[in-house]
Amino acid sequence: MKTLSPNKLWSDDKLMALDRDGRKHELWFGKVVTMPPGGAEHGYIIMRLGAALVAHVEKHKLGRVYDGQTGFRLGLDHCFEPDLAYVSNARLKQILPNKEKLFHAAPDLAVEVLSPSDSITKTEAKLGLYLTHGARLAWMIDPKTKTARIYRPNGESELLRRDRVLTGNSVLPGFRISLSRLFED
Repeated sequence: MKTLSPNKLWSDDKLMALDRDGRKHELWFGKVVTMPPGGAEHGYIIMRLGAALVAHVEKHKLGRVYDGQTGFRLGLDHCFEPDLAYVSNARLKQILPNKEKLFHAAPDLAVEVLSPSDSITKTEAKLGLYLTHGARLAWMIDPKTKTARIYRPNGESELLRRDRVLTGNSVLPGFRISLSRLFED
């Protein structure tokens, strides 16, 4: 991870104008941080989970699912691009003032899939910021250990192992995917 900028105010337009060069740029405490690509397994798990989320959300007309290129502005000092994000119909217009710009709050569900270069501590901090800024549920998916950790706004978390089922709780009613299916080769 490489820092591109000193602390300064970054407008949405300036953040969106950054050269993507195949990498993600996120705003952490006012500094733009460049992230390396995630690798094949990272992308595969994102696509498997994303396909399941999209199928469920569209079938039940619940809202929209966004990929890891979508920015969620959490105040002046933070702008993140979760690997997957779900925004309910009820919140869509509230937190997306312009469809061509960044969201101005956290998604209802933020999903981070750990890549080999990701720090669990930093990822947990990011998930905590999502929850502080309006997310109702956050998932950290770990392809290496084949686990999922669920985080809730009340501070509770739960570790799910490969034999368990990941659910959307009240945030995504009826959504279920077994971790063994998600991580199958």
